[in-house]
Amino acid sequence: MSESTKETLNITLFLDDVLTKVKEGMSYRDAIQLSSVIIGGEIARLVSQAVNKYQEAIFEKTELSKQANVDECALASMGKLWHGENFEGNSEQMRCTQEESFLDAIYFILKYAKSENALEEALASNDTVCGDKTARRAIIEMAFDF
Repeated sequence: MSESTKETLNITLFLDDVLTKVKEGMSYRDAIQLSSVIIGGEIARLVSQAVNKYQEAIFEKTELSKQANVDECALASMGKLWHGENFEGNSEQMRCTQEESFLDAIYFILKYAKSENALEEALASNDTVCGDKTARRAIIEMAFDF
């Protein structure tokens, strides 16, 4: 839980809502964004950060997208714009709170949701970066649970 709020993240409720919308034909990105708006609070704040970092990571004109280890850089710089070597922080400083695991997992879900092998690719990418791989894996698996 964040220092600034005592709100508990209800990840299961959020992901259930996302999956319902995806099963109804909505894209993962749209379902994630709509569900976060409906639920609001800390979920909405974290999803907004993850969406912004996902967009920065995939847009080929950003410095972040040019990094060889783009996913690790994206997670390490979540909430900040990547400026190549000018990023403040490093992957060893990655936190493993529930919020961080959720934020990072949403990034992977967004990045790989359109892939034919979304779950496998998201999990493979998850395994290549620092942080709490197990917690992220559980969230990623719940998101792609059909």
